[in-house]
Amino acid sequence: MSAPTLTEAKERATAIRKQQSDLLTSLPLYALYIGLWIRSDPPRPNDFHWGFYLHTSTTSGIKYHVSSLTGGWIPEHGPNSVLKSNFFCVLIQIASVPDTSLAQLDQIMRLHDGDVNGIPGVTCRVWLVMILEKLVQNGIVRCGSLQALEDECMDFGNDHSASAAVNAQPRPVVKSGLCLWN
Repeated sequence: MSAPTLTEAKERATAIRKQQSDLLTSLPLYALYIGLWIRSDPPRPNDFHWGFYLHTSTTSGIKYHVSSLTGGWIPEHGPNSVLKSNFFCVLIQIASVPDTSLAQLDQIMRLHDGDVNGIPGVTCRVWLVMILEKLVQNGIVRCGSLQALEDECMDFGNDHSASAAVNAQPRPVVKSGLCLWN
């Protein structure tokens, strides 16, 4: 099979942008997701970068996560078009956030921004689970077992990691079967 021509590559890129745009438009406003990104190619089982994504408009949302730098972790929260992220694997919807709870959600997401490196054994997943516990305690996310939710997310990630490695589009968006919807 020969390499695509420049015209074919441009047409494919245009088609991908359209698929991503259509998918973003279809997502419910203020839906909260756990996002997983593969860390290697080929992907390794259960090896993902973890973050939250709050869908706030028909074109984008806010990504809440922590990233590892040499010598520590830093919070990175801000506007993001999650579907265009490198190595993006899957979004798992865990809640529909009432607009009256958005400020509280943002406050909880930033709760450990000043001391993220003081969290014992901190990783992106450990940080996410700590924040998720607070979201559950405050009634923003309703889920009986965070361990079962983590396992479910791993299963979704493992199911979709091979297609993420080849950048198959559009990337999947699924709903947790363990969380109750507001």
